Amino acid sequence: MGWSHSYYNTSTWEALLREKIGNKVLIKTARDQLSPKVSAVSAVVNWGTTPKAFVFRNYNHAPGRLSRYAGASGHQLWQAIRASSAAPGYFQEFPLHSDIHQDGALILNNPCALAVHECRLLWPTRPFQCVLSLGTGRHDNVKKGPVTSTSLRSKISNLISSATDTEGVHTLLDDLLSPDTYFRFNPTLSAGVTMDECRPGALDLLRADTRLYLDRNQPKVERLCSVLGPERGALQLAGTGSGNGPGSSGTAGPESRTRTGTGTRDQNPNQS
Repeated sequence: MGWSHSYYNTSTWEALLREKIGNKVLIKTARDQLSPKVSAVSAVVNWGTTPKAFVFRNYNHAPGRLSRYAGASGHQLWQAIRASSAAPGYFQEFPLHSDIHQDGALILNNPCALAVHECRLLWPTRPFQCVLSLGTGRHDNVKKGPVTSTSLRSKISNLISSATDTEGVHTLLDDLLSPDTYFRFNPTLSAGVTMDECRPGALDLLRADTRLYLDRNQPKVERLCSVLGPERGALQLAGTGSGNGPGSSGTAGPESRTRTGTGTRDQNPNQS
């Protein structure tokens, strides 16, 4: 890992991002009528004593509608990806202007509540058609048997798991939103995996766990398809330019409803 505190070569990662994405500016992607409104979240670690969420947006809020979260739309797309993927231990933190960014999972590993907040600001009078949350799987390493104390490693692991928990946000949204509006899919894994897992056998196991999970939740999948299935009318399609939610395909128009989707990275006690 060395003095850089990163396992992977961050310079190579940045070079790949620049090569594949170029110098596209986030807000300029909104010129494409088919482009949804998208956001990426990082954690700024040099604002005060605790990390603060920073939202890279390809949209702006209307005057008078202030988000609870700091952010900007004038950065380049590759910078948003670089900042929001700067996971400690994997890549170096990302200095951008006077701010130091790390992976947003440090404080918002499940950004679904943030997405709901941003959508409320974009369309304050429109009901949600669908809120879709996709997890990367969870593995509960349950150990049976009496214990009288925990090791230092276990204590640190518990702190990491608590900080990157995703199920708290899920439980809250599950209570607040209609079951025909809010959907979360997060497969139960038969083994713990790290974020950079690439062994063919481990990936095959992830696919098998996911297929089993989807088979068991087929009625829920069909219910989601029935919600997302109806085609948009001509009036709604014409109004797309007025904005869509973070990671969403929502539309404008008198009868439109907002769709938003988020992805989460679920940590487990075996991950760092």
